[in-house]
Amino acid sequence: MLLETIAYADLTVRGDIRYRSLLNYDRLETEDYRYPGLFREDDYAWPGDWEGRTILALTRLAQATGRVPAHLEEIISRLPDRLNDCGYIGPIAAIGIADEQQLSGHSWLLRAMAEYHLWKGDAFSLQVVKDIVRGLLLPIRGLYREYPVDPGIRPPAGEAIGSLYGQLTGNWRLSTDVGCAFIVLDGASQAYQLLRWPELGKLLDEMIDRFRSIDWVGLSFQTHATLSALRGILRHGETTGDAVLLNLAREAFSRYIREGMTEHYANYNWFGRPEWTESCAVIDSFIAAVELWRHTTEAGYLELAHGILYNGMGYGQRPNGGFGCDCCLGADLTVLQPKEGLLEASWCCTMRGGDGLSSVIGSSYFVEGDANRVYIPFPQESEAMLTLRGGRLRLKQDTSYPVEGRVRLEVADCDWEPGQSITLQLFIPTWADCGETRLLIDGERQPARQSRGFLVWEGVPRLGMVLETVFTVGLRWGHPVNVHSTPGYRALYHGPLMLGTEHANHPLLDVWELRELEPLQAAQYRVRGSDVRLRPIRDLLGQSMEEAASDRRQALFRGDNR
Repeated sequence: MLLETIAYADLTVRGDIRYRSLLNYDRLETEDYRYPGLFREDDYAWPGDWEGRTILALTRLAQATGRVPAHLEEIISRLPDRLNDCGYIGPIAAIGIADEQQLSGHSWLLRAMAEYHLWKGDAFSLQVVKDIVRGLLLPIRGLYREYPVDPGIRPPAGEAIGSLYGQLTGNWRLSTDVGCAFIVLDGASQAYQLLRWPELGKLLDEMIDRFRSIDWVGLSFQTHATLSALRGILRHGETTGDAVLLNLAREAFSRYIREGMTEHYANYNWFGRPEWTESCAVIDSFIAAVELWRHTTEAGYLELAHGILYNGMGYGQRPNGGFGCDCCLGADLTVLQPKEGLLEASWCCTMRGGDGLSSVIGSSYFVEGDANRVYIPFPQESEAMLTLRGGRLRLKQDTSYPVEGRVRLEVADCDWEPGQSITLQLFIPTWADCGETRLLIDGERQPARQSRGFLVWEGVPRLGMVLETVFTVGLRWGHPVNVHSTPGYRALYHGPLMLGTEHANHPLLDVWELRELEPLQAAQYRVRGSDVRLRPIRDLLGQSMEEAASDRRQALFRGDNR
């Protein structure tokens, strides 16, 4: 049985992740993301993309934070005016021709309408899903078998916003965002969950078969496209029960880590072209890692998700709440900084941030209800109402993670069947000293059992009971992530938090210069005998936008740290 999240309505998350979510929410209620600014000009080359990403983000943030969106209902009411006679956005596609940017953009509109329908249960959003599938997707059946894969027809090109090549290649209008046609696997797979149309299922099979046959590293696929496709494959595998698709997703994700991930858990925008990161893909990678853990219960995926959340996503969020692009740390670079001119990717990454942060909130608790089992993969200051076979209970969680390894759970409400036990499981990363991990129930130490990366307690819950865990969070050296990173360099971490110098204006440091660090506060350190300080890289939110644009810090250090 797959692990399940709990409903947003039963969950309240506070602390850092709520602050980041509301900051992003604020950004998404500015002029660019409400009527009329939301609706792009008719010649916008990504029809459905801006609208879909925005509606999806606002729909998810509204549920995750409990805050009523100021402009979403007007956007939905105005959407029919944007749809063409076939029920989608942009020009009506010529028969037998596929435009991969239009397909990509409508993946986000499909996701947005599907999520809105699941939230509101309205007829309009479901009808939009049906119309996009019927009018845009089903007419291209057979064309994915002919998706062009000759590298010679796509010389390296492309700005931060992809563009179409000027001529047709066979039956395809291709984009400099190589492979973006496969982003629609994400939206189409969710549409299939709702509709279960056999003809849509056959199209998904066709898309997946073609994706499987492509050397997307050799073709320099956009990693965002690859990861969005991967998430669609995972979803379709869950819908159909096809275990082969889970294995395909595992293999694809493993290759992404080896060849597409930076040393700060962000991404190369294109495989083989480490020109900048893209927060869209970083968020895709977080969601994929959590989903792969949910399907496999392999703790390595969760540890990776912690790295992505606290570093790649953390550094990628800007002081105004948006998300942007950075340099590819490790690809001949030891200094981390935002990509010049791409401090915020307001046309894509900022909206994906809303979906990503909502996913973090929604991943706070997982349950196996019939087994009375609860998993806490990401310690968060939160409150959760849990409904299991044994009854209902409300947990209040306080934590100092990721700075310290302390988590406190209190049973604040309990309607539980006498004699029924519950299993509470708290994720403990492998870098924590397991011998020092402590478990206390109402202040009394208990035996600490660990299983598949989790500290496990089993017993009968009672009102007012307090469970506390303490584990070591301290300095550690990381290991290289990407096989293409410059060898001989290491990252320094405080727990899951990558550390970097406050600035990179002083001479670059080697590993041996970091042998003696004086702890300051909140995971910050000073190099003994100097004024050089190190701090977590995820702290851009404390700066102004101007300061963030010029942020520059060393985050990789040369030498043998053993």
